[in-house]
Amino acid sequence: MNKIRRLPNNLINQIAAGEVIERPSSALKELLENSLDAHATKIEINLIDGGKSIIEVIDNGKGMQLEDLKLCLERHATSKIINQDLSNIQSLGFRGEALPSIGSIADISIETKEENSQEAWKISIFNKEKQKLEPSNIRIGTKVEIRDIFYKVPARLKFLKSNGTETRYCREVIKHLAMSHPNVSFILTVDTKNIFNWRGNKQINFESTKYRLSQVMGDEFSNSSVTVNKEKIGCRLLGMVGIPTLNRNTGREQYLFVNNRPVKDRSLLGALRVAYKGLIEHSRFSVAVLFIEINPLDVDVNVHPAKAEVRFKDAAKIRSLIINGVREALDNAGLKTAQEISNKMFDKIETTSLNLNNDKEFNSNQLNNISLLPGANVKTPNIVELNHSKSFPLGAAIAQAHETYIIAETNNGIILIDQHAAHERIVLEKIRSGYLNDNIEKQILLIPEIVKLSSDHFSVIIKHLKSLLKIGLVIEEFDLNTVIVREHPAILNKVKFEELIKDIAEEILEFGNEFVLSERLDNICGNMACHSSIRAGRNLKASEMNALLREMENTPNSSQCNHGRPTFIKLSLKDIENLFGRT
Repeated sequence: MNKIRRLPNNLINQIAAGEVIERPSSALKELLENSLDAHATKIEINLIDGGKSIIEVIDNGKGMQLEDLKLCLERHATSKIINQDLSNIQSLGFRGEALPSIGSIADISIETKEENSQEAWKISIFNKEKQKLEPSNIRIGTKVEIRDIFYKVPARLKFLKSNGTETRYCREVIKHLAMSHPNVSFILTVDTKNIFNWRGNKQINFESTKYRLSQVMGDEFSNSSVTVNKEKIGCRLLGMVGIPTLNRNTGREQYLFVNNRPVKDRSLLGALRVAYKGLIEHSRFSVAVLFIEINPLDVDVNVHPAKAEVRFKDAAKIRSLIINGVREALDNAGLKTAQEISNKMFDKIETTSLNLNNDKEFNSNQLNNISLLPGANVKTPNIVELNHSKSFPLGAAIAQAHETYIIAETNNGIILIDQHAAHERIVLEKIRSGYLNDNIEKQILLIPEIVKLSSDHFSVIIKHLKSLLKIGLVIEEFDLNTVIVREHPAILNKVKFEELIKDIAEEILEFGNEFVLSERLDNICGNMACHSSIRAGRNLKASEMNALLREMENTPNSSQCNHGRPTFIKLSLKDIENLFGRT
């Protein structure tokens, strides 16, 4: 008996389904892509039990003629490739595997009516058998219904998650496609309950995309994001990214599209992380929606059956486009912090009342010996020093609280500033700018500082003396495991050089032979900035506080410290009045 034999078609389709259809959301994605390729402007989605029992997609697209309907459930039958050129694919789907693959693992019915046709037809697969064609009363477009997914493959069924989790996966698929198709209306119903109705905009432009992003991502993202618009020869980057203070503990809210196709590409996500380097903590993730437009001949979308991966002819150019485009947008954002920060602060505020019940007899003469309010650790500046205008973006400093926070008054409210975080960002940006422009200003130490190091720290510092010189640190070998610091960046103030040199050595050791100063610049400069910035607990004069505010106004990315935390929080007069119930 032959050991090699042909597989039956139903088994071939089930194997293909294993690559294409992983869960209900995978099947939904294939149906939605078909609707979009049919130029639908309205798509209705109905889910029952997270899509396990029913997935129904109804669109108003072009529909299919009878002969096409007969073929659509055949493997590798597609209307989207008309020749052998796989390098210029612009449709979302193209393999001709989705519908027959779905039919091999679930019951499926398709009803369709072509534009300008008088007839509508229905075809279905039930219990693995293709049923006879029958007339339908559907309007122009197509309706596809999938029932009991994976019931024909029980081993796959048991690996599905709860109904709620599978519904969430389906919603993510809809979100991806809705963001890249703002001209299409998406209506979702889950277990007969209407979840959302995102109306499409007939005008296809970036304003309609921004409106769709506000529908999908919410007001928090809209109010705390900036526009990215960058071009290079042969490609363009467009989208919106959250300011650094809007960040998450996972990368779930990072959405990338290539020629309107949603993709998950590690290289592109890595470029996005590089763009935020030094602006948010390494363990946090930015929020972003980015669209890359590129010549189809310069990108291969035929890498994986799920079409989530792509391969670029010039990947370095695309990475550079993302890094530079996002960084420029953030640098131009100005003084802006995430709206959610103020909202969180309001959530923490509680009104309190004084307990005036006292068993002791009250003596009105005691009023002379008490203050009306408890004394707060607030230092008010000298009146003669208040010569800074409230019309500045960050206003004029009026007080310092707990020798840590500056309170500034603006024309329409107040601002609270973390003095250490703010100064840390200023120092970092000045060192970085000096390094990039090769003009960092150095200061000679009157008394050079001798630093004793471990043998490991000593060897890496000596190896990278030239690199450290580029950021303003003039260090020389002095003795066994000992170095001497002769000059430092002029911006640094009261530096503890022993701690700083050890921290830099640790940073270099972490990356070993792969250490490159330009790639670790933010971390190195961040260490230097942290060691020399104005500390919490330091009393500042009004002139010093106002000087810090003016520096912040002229420093890129000054809305957040080197770790991504906010440097200031705004409270409008309206916000304050709301706290006191005056509105």
